[in-house]
Amino acid sequence: MRKLPILVAAISTAALIAGCSSAATDSGAPFPRDGATVEWVVPSAAGAGNDILARIMAPAMEAELGVPVKVVNKEGGSQVVGLNYLANSKPDGETIGFTNIPSILGRYLDPSKKAGFDRESFSPIGSFASNDIVIGVNKSSPYANIGELFDAVKAKPGTITVGTDSRAGDDHVNLRTLEDTLGLDFNIVHYNSGADKISALVSGETDFALGGVSSFYGQFASGEVNILSVLTEERNKLIPDVPTLASEGYDAPFMTNNFAISAPAGTPDATMTTLQNALETALADPAVAEKLTGAATQPDWVSGADVATLWEKRETEIEPIIAELLADQQ
Repeated sequence: MRKLPILVAAISTAALIAGCSSAATDSGAPFPRDGATVEWVVPSAAGAGNDILARIMAPAMEAELGVPVKVVNKEGGSQVVGLNYLANSKPDGETIGFTNIPSILGRYLDPSKKAGFDRESFSPIGSFASNDIVIGVNKSSPYANIGELFDAVKAKPGTITVGTDSRAGDDHVNLRTLEDTLGLDFNIVHYNSGADKISALVSGETDFALGGVSSFYGQFASGEVNILSVLTEERNKLIPDVPTLASEGYDAPFMTNNFAISAPAGTPDATMTTLQNALETALADPAVAEKLTGAATQPDWVSGADVATLWEKRETEIEPIIAELLADQQ
């Protein structure tokens, strides 16, 4: 992070002393400026999971920043359209958006998606929630537990079907990781979105699906889907009766998605601090946390610096897996 000029540091200190939520940018201009609107870019459709979470957080951030925070949906290209828009926006703090980890990795590490961005295109503000990865089957499935499902996979390698939300996306990477660590061989079927993946599961088009608990929770609550396992260290509070994969005797990496928010790279340090403080303060509101839990996610604060570290670590881990997946498709 660049050191702020003395003038900016003085302005920022004065703002803090006054109890004001605004800060000065590196150029000396105040943030947020009077009359500004902060755009929160959601790179997926209105009504989808990311959109729901943004509309929970945006009003709370708006109260902290003192300016409107407008949720803007820019869907298309497996989120590449919206992410390109975010990466190429002016780095003035007035455009922020989802850069979820690890799902964003498949967007730019897959050359076929022709993304105009990479990790260096963004400055992480923070992550406000997490989403544990689970494995689910439909209500008519013959598999009552994860052991029965995996035994069937071992008995008939390459025939038990599982849906993903995209080729080389986080579902695909997680499934390949399970195959490699547990000696399994799935018949992986790619869909265009998480909604399509769940629809295929509910209809019986696929034998099982893997993804974030929030993707399954509505169908789980209605009885259309049974969740067999949580791929994390501890049981998920939303589905406390569902065992972890480790507790069932399977040794595989823990898997969780982080709902991370970033600004375009080059956004001034003081502006980034103001955005991070607003996001963290919004999350501390019990009413906001309750709404996030109601949306089947776990309120979970991770600072911008820690998101940056996590992002780099996951990219190092996942890049060779994605390269292998893409090579297999050729």
